[in-house]
Amino acid sequence: MPPKKRITRELILKKAFDMVHEEGIDSLNARALAKKLNCSTMPIFQSFQDMRDLKMEVKRWIDEYYSAFLNRYVQKEDYLFTISFAYINFARMEHHFFGALFVNPLLDSRTVREVIDSPWNRETIKCTAEQFGISIRESEELYRDIRFYAHGIATQLYGGNMTLGEEEIQGLLHHALERFLTLKTH
Repeated sequence: MPPKKRITRELILKKAFDMVHEEGIDSLNARALAKKLNCSTMPIFQSFQDMRDLKMEVKRWIDEYYSAFLNRYVQKEDYLFTISFAYINFARMEHHFFGALFVNPLLDSRTVREVIDSPWNRETIKCTAEQFGISIRESEELYRDIRFYAHGIATQLYGGNMTLGEEEIQGLLHHALERFLTLKTH
């Protein structure tokens, strides 16, 4: 019977996930990962086609982590605010994971329409329309505006260009929501 495989695909992914969490996606390369695993690069390339394949799988793990993070904050009765607040907090609290998901070129480029039509954003848009008594089209516009406003704050925090506490973030988001809603109703 051949010996049990010491460096498994799961172990490689776990170590890569931890590396990205601690050091960022740019630190993830075959040699650095092999060093962390205390092996050669061979087990990595026996388990994955190439580093892009490994990074895409790590990104899926980070997506799952991000979803769990969001779920701790999201309240459907105030969906747009709470998901935006969670998104900004993710940038503030999970710096390297935010970079891997929302700043790194691993992401495919999308249009604004594709963002709005993404299945995971439709529920926010529907709940927002109900909450504020606006049409789906108006809710899509509000979602778009708040989404990119929140991303601006998040990337400022990610880049280290700004320091904000939770109360300041909440104040900025509430103010933006009020202003964007006022524009929609006039």
